[in-house]
Amino acid sequence: MMIHFVYSVPPPAGRLSLKLNRLYRWLRRRAPYLPVPWRNGLSRWGGRIIPAPASITQHLYTFLAERQPTRLYDLDERLRLVFSEDDIILGHPWPHPATIMQQAMRSPQKCRLKALIFPIHHGIPSINASAAPLVERADVVFGIMGPYWYDTLEKSAFALWKPKIIRLDMAVDARQYPRVKREFNPPGQRGYLYIGSNRPEKGCDVLSRTMAGLPEFKRGWIGFGREIPHLRHISSAVELTRDFIARLCQQYDFFINTSVSDANPTTILEAMAWGLPVACTPQSGYYDMPELVMLSTTDIEHNIHALKALQYAPESELERISQANAERVHSYYTWDRFCKTVWDTVSLYL
Repeated sequence: MMIHFVYSVPPPAGRLSLKLNRLYRWLRRRAPYLPVPWRNGLSRWGGRIIPAPASITQHLYTFLAERQPTRLYDLDERLRLVFSEDDIILGHPWPHPATIMQQAMRSPQKCRLKALIFPIHHGIPSINASAAPLVERADVVFGIMGPYWYDTLEKSAFALWKPKIIRLDMAVDARQYPRVKREFNPPGQRGYLYIGSNRPEKGCDVLSRTMAGLPEFKRGWIGFGREIPHLRHISSAVELTRDFIARLCQQYDFFINTSVSDANPTTILEAMAWGLPVACTPQSGYYDMPELVMLSTTDIEHNIHALKALQYAPESELERISQANAERVHSYYTWDRFCKTVWDTVSLYL
């Protein structure tokens, strides 16, 4: 009895990791069915910070493998999976028709459980629409999605998915993201920070228009993509070491996210763990939490007013929010809770 787990395999560690990864991608263009050669070396990658989505693979694979024989595959591998009626298939519905999950889910071969696990949001339905045929065939869908997307799913194009969905809140290892924000800059000198890409679902047009209304304050951004007007681009890629984050938190006081269709971004959890007060839209996936300052995807004036209120808030109030954020990440947004939620269902089919 085997669990076949298909998700984003982390790149190899070490000095040669980039070269190995580039070599593999080059070979894959010529031999699409070449498997990821380091997918079975995950146990050697502990100790370093692996960002999402590969962090999901790192923790969930380790958790499953400790309890049941488990094989790992990359979500984009173009292989035909050989499985028996006693096996379990769990993975991401990567859209290419030759991928492992696409072939396995469409196969008439039966097994104990065919389950999907992937981020779900419906603000931009086209992002998740390609998963629909596989959701229809799945027994269970583990939806990595904040409560906002689950609570509003019945009003979306994916309403029929809801009976199959087990909702998963994302997680981080809080030990890797210690609280470093202990003091705040004086009112009028506090900075706003965004970390993430500028893909359409991130709502960076909303962010830009909001920041345009706060020209007198520090506004920074770390991430890939075209420039976001009215924010200073700090860096495209940087290792988020404790020293770097500590220096960043000396300059910036608040974490901002104006996503319009984002399942459950880990950057918000990381910022909470660091002790930064967070202002975000419900469409970031996070809402109905007293520590969050809620922003709007449409009302820019509301956003400017809310962020100015933070700018001039008493330091004691910001300290209270900072501590509450860090405590929430430590107590709830854990990998143990994430993995147990998956295991509680998967183990029923063993």
